[in-house]
Amino acid sequence: YCKGVCPRVLHYGLTSPNHAIIQNLVSELVDQNVPQPSCVPYKYVPISILLIEANGSILYKEYEGMIAQSCTC
Repeated sequence: YCKGVCPRVLHYGLTSPNHAIIQNLVSELVDQNVPQPSCVPYKYVPISILLIEANGSILYKEYEGMIAQSCTC
């Protein structure tokens, strides 16, 4: 998961979507009741798991998109 506070000015390196940039501007300049953008996952990687089945065999599985590798606002 991602955790943190988004900066007041969302710079290019954060790869923030246009929605977050507009939401930030509206919150700051128009209506403070509009929430600030929050920290969210941007890129995911798989997680690898070894399972022992009921018959004793070992099974290796990869689940795509389970670990947040990078975050944005």
